[in-house]
Amino acid sequence: AQQCSPNGSSSTPTQRFTDHGDGTISDQESGLMWKKCLECQEGSQCLGKPALSSWSLATQQASTNHFAGYTGWRLPTLAELKSIVEKQCSYPAANLNIFPGTPSAGLWSSDNDDTNNAWSLDFSKGSAFSVMKAGGKYMRLVRDI
Repeated sequence: AQQCSPNGSSSTPTQRFTDHGDGTISDQESGLMWKKCLECQEGSQCLGKPALSSWSLATQQASTNHFAGYTGWRLPTLAELKSIVEKQCSYPAANLNIFPGTPSAGLWSSDNDDTNNAWSLDFSKGSAFSVMKAGGKYMRLVRDI
């Protein structure tokens, strides 16, 4: 179960985000639109098992995604993923009011490390790792508003 510290202020306060009711969330601070759910999750509570994929497949699927009538979806940069980490919480380090169903697991970023590796952000504690591109990670897509 998620563990959150009652001390300090939230790094991702709910009022910073606008839920459009179509599966998209806008972040007023960053100017980004996020898919509320990970790929293969559904509904307002992001139910279902999210899809795991390799980095190259995730990059390809993101670029052809036409969710909620929008184009321009992509994998977020590592910095963009870090911007939605809730630093007061762990397991997962996410605001579950905004991003329900977020697992304590790694999500792909668009950042390459080298030929064989790319950066992933693990939402168990909000830490970044360089991992093999062939490995399976989850995807949360983003687009510029």
